Amino acid sequence: MTAPADRQRWGTRTSAGWVIGHIGGAPLLLSPSWFLIAAVLALLFLPTVSLRVPGLGTIGALLAAAGFPLMLLVSVLAHEVAHGLTGRRVGSPPSEYVLTLWGGHTQFRHELATPGTSAAVSVAGPVANAVLAVAAWGLLVATPVTGFVELLLQAATVANGVVAAFNLLPGLPLDGGRVLEALVWKVTGDRLRGTVAAGWGGRAVVIGLVVVFVLRPLGAGARPSLVTMVWVAVLGAYLWSAASRTIATARAYLAAAGLDLRALADPARVMAAGTSLAYLDTFAAPGAVVLTDEAHRITGLVDPEAAAQVPPAARGTTPLSAVATALPQTAVVTVMEGARAAGAVAHAARTSALVVLVDGARGVVGVLPVRRLEEALSSRRPRRTA
Repeated sequence: MTAPADRQRWGTRTSAGWVIGHIGGAPLLLSPSWFLIAAVLALLFLPTVSLRVPGLGTIGALLAAAGFPLMLLVSVLAHEVAHGLTGRRVGSPPSEYVLTLWGGHTQFRHELATPGTSAAVSVAGPVANAVLAVAAWGLLVATPVTGFVELLLQAATVANGVVAAFNLLPGLPLDGGRVLEALVWKVTGDRLRGTVAAGWGGRAVVIGLVVVFVLRPLGAGARPSLVTMVWVAVLGAYLWSAASRTIATARAYLAAAGLDLRALADPARVMAAGTSLAYLDTFAAPGAVVLTDEAHRITGLVDPEAAAQVPPAARGTTPLSAVATALPQTAVVTVMEGARAAGAVAHAARTSALVVLVDGARGVVGVLPVRRLEEALSSRRPRRTA
């Protein structure tokens, strides 16, 4: 699949950010949120620059401090490109790279097919950061750099080392969570159960952060700094929220196992949009009526309330299209069973409260209210507290 042309132009604004380049044909996007974290990191790094490299002046120190978020941007880019290149090698090329407030993410054109490929792609990012950390440390040891260059190399060594280690922690949305997901997937043969386990791992990571950086210092009689408390709170909230969404989504898909949309749908008649309302009246209980155009494409559904408002004298000359609600093509669902069917209805629900089920050669098999599917999935889902 090729990205749309308007997403390929440099400087184009998309929902994810601005296109600032291309890597192997995939657009590289910079999220507006990155500028926020860049400003915060530069301000946090500024006192260290002023202390370690005196004599720069205010403007010089600010410019030097800006080098830290730029260095991190390069590190994050290397991390995401490593994911993308590895994905390409295992048959799942990237569709875009996005640099964001929390680092970045790589979008692939389709899901990774096996536990092994998923684990390999996940590990590639932290490995890239580990390589950068070793390279920066090697330059520190091998070259007589001083001043700001020395400080930046030290920061690159520590930052890339921390990013590599932190991303390998076994919980989603971190890369280590994908590795845990792949491991459980391999053992159980069920990817969704691996996702749930890795989601709980993400929650465990948050608890670990609180214990290590807040509770343990307090227990030892020390007081964590305000910066530490803010970072733990913000990062912990993000990780907990992402892990919880992952668990909820995976459980919803697990609940959809064995689902058959046809058993939930109302029967439907198919009629041409130009058919008169009087002809519809010849049926004692027509039920749901799906309309098609001359090319046999589904275009809408007859609205019973609107049809009832048409007086008897006009019903013979009133086409069904005049008393119908338009139906977007996204509301036509062709997958009937399992989690993929539930996902297709969820996608259609963005534009319509009703979906039309089309089952291959059988054609239209019914109309399904989205709400009915939601209730069915809710009744199938295990009751748990989280």
